[in-house]
Amino acid sequence: MDAVNNTSESQTDVLIIGAGPSGLMAAYWMARCGVNARIVDKRGTKVFTGQADGLRCRTLEIFDSMGFQHRVQHEGHVAVEANFWVPDGKGNLVRQGPHCSRKVNESPFRNMLLNQGRIERFLLDSIREHSSLQVERGVIAEAFKYDCTKESGLDDYPITVTLRTLSDAEANPSDLRAEEGGSCKVASGVTRGNLLQDDWEELISKSQAKETKTEIVKCKYLIGCDGAHSWTRKQVNIPLEGSTTDHLWGVIDVVPISNFPDMRRLGTVTHSTGTILVIPRERNMVRLYVPVQTIETNTIGQGRFDRSKITLEMIKRRIQTIFAPYTFDFQICDWWAAYQIGQRIAPTFSKDNRVFLAGDAVHTHSPKVGLGMNMSMQDGFNIGWKVAMVAKGVAYPSILSTYDSERHRLAEMLLDFDRHWSGLFTESDDEEKAQNMIKVVEFFEDFADGRRSFYGASSLVWKKKEDANPSASTSVYSYWNLIPGERFPPVKLRMQADGNLKWTTGILQSDGRFRVVILAGDVRVRAQRGRVETLAKRLSSCGSVGKSIVDRYVSLDDRLKSTLDIVAIHSAPWMEVEFFDFPNILYPFDAVRGWNYEKIWCDDACVWDRDCDGKGYERWGIDRTRGAMTIVRPDQYIGWVGELEDVEEMIHYLDGVLVAQTLMGGAE
Repeated sequence: MDAVNNTSESQTDVLIIGAGPSGLMAAYWMARCGVNARIVDKRGTKVFTGQADGLRCRTLEIFDSMGFQHRVQHEGHVAVEANFWVPDGKGNLVRQGPHCSRKVNESPFRNMLLNQGRIERFLLDSIREHSSLQVERGVIAEAFKYDCTKESGLDDYPITVTLRTLSDAEANPSDLRAEEGGSCKVASGVTRGNLLQDDWEELISKSQAKETKTEIVKCKYLIGCDGAHSWTRKQVNIPLEGSTTDHLWGVIDVVPISNFPDMRRLGTVTHSTGTILVIPRERNMVRLYVPVQTIETNTIGQGRFDRSKITLEMIKRRIQTIFAPYTFDFQICDWWAAYQIGQRIAPTFSKDNRVFLAGDAVHTHSPKVGLGMNMSMQDGFNIGWKVAMVAKGVAYPSILSTYDSERHRLAEMLLDFDRHWSGLFTESDDEEKAQNMIKVVEFFEDFADGRRSFYGASSLVWKKKEDANPSASTSVYSYWNLIPGERFPPVKLRMQADGNLKWTTGILQSDGRFRVVILAGDVRVRAQRGRVETLAKRLSSCGSVGKSIVDRYVSLDDRLKSTLDIVAIHSAPWMEVEFFDFPNILYPFDAVRGWNYEKIWCDDACVWDRDCDGKGYERWGIDRTRGAMTIVRPDQYIGWVGELEDVEEMIHYLDGVLVAQTLMGGAE
């Protein structure tokens, strides 16, 4: 270190700016894949209260693949049914509902509500479980340089970022203190009684900035997850395009004192001046979104309201007006804020396949759709594994371009959903409002809950062309529910070795590996067993020096050995098939640990678990006798699907994504 200038220099493969949910998701992949990476955040601590709180079922499926969904299940509040309250014209409110999704059973998990601070806690713990990577807090990025002459060299560091350590006052804003507004004085949520022990320990032991210093960091890849005012986005001259509406909203997290009968139920309450969104939360809290645009009418430049004039007391009075004739008050407020609705999106989410943006850095919208944290985390999840595998040298850089094409379309759909949904909160209080809300929710439901991803064709998504000949062998694909570019539909299966149960979201772990999922069909049938044995022989001899396909590609690390894994799922009754009846490529042997029993699963009903109904093949749209074969990406989305005989096509797909082992100095 230079003692005079107090400046140091360093290198890292990946630098992540911003330790919110999207940044932590990206960092998870760096930890999981053993990438030399750093993650910095200007805040002195993680989020403890407030911010986002909605968790959609696809996000929970991802959490299960990461190993901590049970923690969310334990602490969160299930949000499946919704009631809509409207005026009856006589000064009273009447309930319409409850409304429940008709597709609620298409995922093993239900939409839940839990504050962002706890989700960050789970992500941080997962990162710590897999590596020594830690968030460097109280650090801000101040300068950026990009050397385009080095962008094509995989071992070069074209990006230079200057980081500065902040003082304690700069790194720890006042929002950790109790907030007061007018005569409404309440207890802050940031107390030992209101924070769980693991968060409280982090708060009281937050590191103080020892001294202000500057560091020049060179990196191969930069991921900006630094919010709507993203510093990273501005450095690469990517704008946010869109508009801001003329509606000002307040949001509060409180422990309510009220005689409103549905305070612990998800729903809306409509009044002639607007609509409140009611969101029950953990620890007896409730979040309330309320329009306050009729109170403050002065604007400051370009049509923006002066949010500083909104107080907690003002929000409270608005809620009391809309809830009437029911009463409303509170003594405990964890968090509150005022915001102006705006739908904005960046034209691109990346620059030169070296700089990537995620979450609020590239799309902003109203928080009332309950998708912001979900979309942000799924952005980070998507780009994280791709950058990690390229940085490790196990995947080709060409896969990085799929981030923009996959996530940009979903961000556009998010803004479209928000425009339809948010507009309903400021419309009149006619009786059709509840029905209009239901129609909007149902129209966008598959997208919002993550049941459809709409990922298009790319090097990572092998889309087959429609065959005009119905008798062609590929025509069967159009009848399958295993669709390249969509998530692998979750099913609960029995392990062949012991009969115990697990959802496929837990079987196909997010550990950085692609998976060859062999749907082996009914292996009791001689012809089908022969097809599976023939497939096993071909997979056993297409790797380097005639070894298994799992040896064909560069290994991720010493622990996983390969970037490819094989999992078999058959459809015969569990007790009519034996584990060792299968080809040995499906149960690899280790001289120390013995057989790997977790590679063969059975789609058979279990009498002691109603979720394991033996109908997986039907959900996948696959013939229970013939089966099929698919490649599942590290993020559990389907990359390729085909028949058991389509080995060459499958390898062609994999060879376009994964780097092959070298054989006598040349690529295999």
